[in-house]
Amino acid sequence: MAVLAASLPPGVSPPLTEDNDHNHNGLIVIITSLSLFLILASLGIRLFASSKRGLLLKDDYVLFAVVICACTQVSLVLLQVHYGWGKSEELIPSRDLIPMEKVGYATDLFYVLVLGLSKIGTILFYQNLSLQRARWMINVILLSCAVWTIIAMLLLGIRCSSHPWSDIDMDCGGLFPRWQAICALDIILEAMILSYPAITIQNVQISLSKKLKVLSILSCRIILIPLSAIHLYYIHSQIYSTDPSLIGTYATSVAELHLGLSIVLLTVSCLKMFIAVYEDDHGFAYTEDSSQSQSHSGRTPHKSWRSSKPVKNLSSFGSNEEEPILRTEATVTASPARHEEHQSNAILKSVRISVTRESIELDEMQGSSSAGKSRSA
Repeated sequence: MAVLAASLPPGVSPPLTEDNDHNHNGLIVIITSLSLFLILASLGIRLFASSKRGLLLKDDYVLFAVVICACTQVSLVLLQVHYGWGKSEELIPSRDLIPMEKVGYATDLFYVLVLGLSKIGTILFYQNLSLQRARWMINVILLSCAVWTIIAMLLLGIRCSSHPWSDIDMDCGGLFPRWQAICALDIILEAMILSYPAITIQNVQISLSKKLKVLSILSCRIILIPLSAIHLYYIHSQIYSTDPSLIGTYATSVAELHLGLSIVLLTVSCLKMFIAVYEDDHGFAYTEDSSQSQSHSGRTPHKSWRSSKPVKNLSSFGSNEEEPILRTEATVTASPARHEEHQSNAILKSVRISVTRESIELDEMQGSSSAGKSRSA
């Protein structure tokens, strides 16, 4: 530090942080700032999509809660860096050691909380797309994610001593096995979340190319599995290191990437390339009808077809009038009950055509046509 300060020109202040062999504050600040950008960008994307959609779903509320918790976690990481996290222990003032450890303790708890809420938000999104008979699978995964979140927070909250924030190294022999259990269950849950769309999409009546497109989008969460394993590796390096505050830099950096990407992946439902899979050539998209609500008997909401882009030239009658003669109203009707056991996943689209003006009598048209032929003869 003295060499760096001496090399600076007069009037130039030293940098706010740096990265060298004994201080990795700069790495943590850069990665954490990137994570904060991803979090806020995800919030902006979801707010824009919700404003265009005109209603808020359950997974939207979960995303807002995730963003609040994630911003709190990012703030705690930056505060931890302020107290000296990322430096060698001999460079940290003794008065800052306890506050640094306490903030790091809260950071770990918010980290697993954000991951758990991210899983819950993903499952709630799948719940909007699932069939009624597949709800039991969604409910099992949803309950498992909630239980994992609670267990993970308890395992990290209750450590070896009465001062759990100070248990960050090998003195707490049970700390790394706790992280192992959390990581193993995390990977299992992610595998379950990834397998659900793969199982259900095969029963949806869309083309194979569209199925592959949906699976490729929903399978983006697979990147969270190696991130969880890498984080566990660096946690092991931190715990069994003689300088945990310095080596813990890498575990914190991977955790921030893991956290930021888990929130970004909650916005895949807002992507145009995902929504376009459910549109046909005329721009009709299969969506939830927001105007219909569930009855007290627990029936599933009605489905409707809405036009996401203008539909042109559905019919042409050679009229030059400004107002079209015909208009179409497209609706979705479920398969009849008598065919339900054979075509449980079939969706029938019917088009009702109503004449809005210019009532034309077929007999008059035929009469005028025959009269014209006789005159021409």
